[in-house]
Amino acid sequence: MRNLLMALVLGSTSLLPTQADSVDLQLLAFNDFHSGFPTSFAMTPSGPVEAGGAEYLAAHMDRLQRDNPDGTLRLAAGDNFSSSTMNATALHDEPGVQALNMMRLDASSVGNHEFDEGIDEFRRMENGGCHPIDGCALPNFKGAEFPYLGANIVDTTTGKPALTPYIVKEVKGVKVGIIGVDFKNALNEAPGPTKPLEGRDEAEAVNKYTAELKAKGVRTIVVLIHQGGGQAGGGLPNECNNLTGPIKDIVQKFDPEVDAVISGHTHNPYNCVINGIPVTQTSAHTREVTKIVLTVDRATGNPTSSKAENITVTHDIKPDARIAALRRKTDEQAQKLLDRPVGLLSRDLTAQRNTVGESTIAYALADGRLFATSAPENGGAQIAIQPPYGGGIGGDLIVNPTGNEMSNLVTHGKALRVVPFSNMLVTMTLTGAQLERLLEQQWCGQSVARVLGVSQGLTYTYDNAKPACDKIDPATVKLNGTVVDPAAKYRLTANSFIASGGDGFSVLTEGTERVEKVRDIEAFESYIRAKSPLPVPALGRVTRVN
Repeated sequence: MRNLLMALVLGSTSLLPTQADSVDLQLLAFNDFHSGFPTSFAMTPSGPVEAGGAEYLAAHMDRLQRDNPDGTLRLAAGDNFSSSTMNATALHDEPGVQALNMMRLDASSVGNHEFDEGIDEFRRMENGGCHPIDGCALPNFKGAEFPYLGANIVDTTTGKPALTPYIVKEVKGVKVGIIGVDFKNALNEAPGPTKPLEGRDEAEAVNKYTAELKAKGVRTIVVLIHQGGGQAGGGLPNECNNLTGPIKDIVQKFDPEVDAVISGHTHNPYNCVINGIPVTQTSAHTREVTKIVLTVDRATGNPTSSKAENITVTHDIKPDARIAALRRKTDEQAQKLLDRPVGLLSRDLTAQRNTVGESTIAYALADGRLFATSAPENGGAQIAIQPPYGGGIGGDLIVNPTGNEMSNLVTHGKALRVVPFSNMLVTMTLTGAQLERLLEQQWCGQSVARVLGVSQGLTYTYDNAKPACDKIDPATVKLNGTVVDPAAKYRLTANSFIASGGDGFSVLTEGTERVEKVRDIEAFESYIRAKSPLPVPALGRVTRVN
C-alpha cells in the first residue's frame, strides 16, 4: 500500500495494478430443456454413457463457472418446458421452470413448445400465478426469474415486438448483447391459441437488433435461436459433418458482428463454424451443456477468438441438492395425481385405423368432446371432431390383463397419455357448406390424408378415386340421419389447434360465436366417468367407395 501511495504522489504508473488487454467471456448454454428431470444416455467418442438430469446439469454448470466465476453467462435456446414427462405435464411444468430459476439462468429464447397451451399459459409461466383450472403445483409459483427473448415475435395489432427482443449484460466491463429468436413458423405449429402474435424472418430480426446494439456501443453479440439442423449421416456432439437444415442458411445471412450462435429445436448435436461464427447445439433433454469462450478485446469490445465445446452431463459429479430435492418432491406429487382413478373401460380403445381411416379411440374422444360441450353453457355443440393419430391422439387405452386387479381401470395418467396436449376445446358456428368444406380439407391441401374422428350422429361417404377437394358428395353428409343443409347453421367443437387453422383445416378460422370453456383432458375424463365402463364405439360413421 505504501509503494502504491508513493507511486500516486510521484505520478508513476509502474506500480499501479494493470488491467488485462482482453477478457475471457464464458457462455454456458443448453437447448430443449423440456422440464429436464429425467436422465437418459448421451453419445461420446467412447460410446453411450448415462447422462442428463436437471440436478446434474446444474452441478456441471457450477463446476464450469468456477473456472470463470465473474465472467460467465448461463443461456438457453428455447423449449424449456412442455412436450415433457408425464410427471411434468401433470404439474403444468412449474417444477421445470423452478429448476431453471435455481440454475440462475441469465436469459432464454422462446421455442415453439413454450406456446403449446397458448399465449395466456406462456405468460403465466413467464410471470407466475396459478393455473386457472388446476391451481398452483408449487406454492406461490412466481414464473421465470430470467427474461424470455423473442425478437421476431410480433403483435400484429400493434406491429411491435410481443416479447423482449434482447438484453445487454455487462461482464467484466464488457457489454454483451443477447438476442433471442424463435423459428418463424413456431406459432403456426403451436396447439394452443397464439393470435394476434406472428413469427417473422429470423435473420432479419437478428440483423435489425444487431444494428441497434451496435448503435449503443455493444460489440459482443450472442444469438439464442430456436432453430437448428443436423449432421448429414449423424455425428458426435463436437463434430460438424456436413451440417444441413435451416440453421445454416439463417446464420449465413447474419451481420458478421454476431459472435456466437446457440441453436436448438432439432435435438441434433453439432459444433460448427459458419462464416466465422461458432454455432452449436446439444442433443437436448440436458444430455450436454455447451461451453463457448469468447476472448474479448477491452479496447474495441470485439471478440478476437472463440472456442466451443459440447460437454456431456455425466453422473460422476455430486448433483445439485436443491434440484434433486425438487425432483423427488415433483415425482411424489405427480404420481398421486397420475394414479387418481377416473373410470373403467369395457374393452380396448386403439388408434389402429381401418382402411377408411376410422379408429375406436378417435371416435371415443370425439364423443367425449361432444358430451362435454353439448350443454348450452359450454357451447351447445351438435358435432365434435378429433384429429387423427399424430395430430392429437397420444396412443391407446388398453385393458391390462395382468397386474392391477382392476384391469380395466382408467387413471388420470392413462387418460393424460392419450390426451397429452392440454388443448382447450372451441365450439363454433359453421354453415352446412362450411362443414362440407371441412370434411373435404381432410384431403384438400394435405400431404397425407387426415381423416378426422367424428362424433356419433355425423355420417358421410367419400370416394377415394376422386381428386382431393372433391371426394365427398354433399348428399351423403348427414347429422342424425338428416342431410346437412348447406345454408343451415351447426355448432361444432374442435381442439384449439385446428380451430385456429392448424393441420390445414383453414375453414375453421371462419367459425363464429366461439365458446372456449373446457379442456380436452377434462372432456375425456368427464365422459369416461359418466359412461363407465366406457363402451367401444362402433365403426362405420364414415364409409368409403373405391
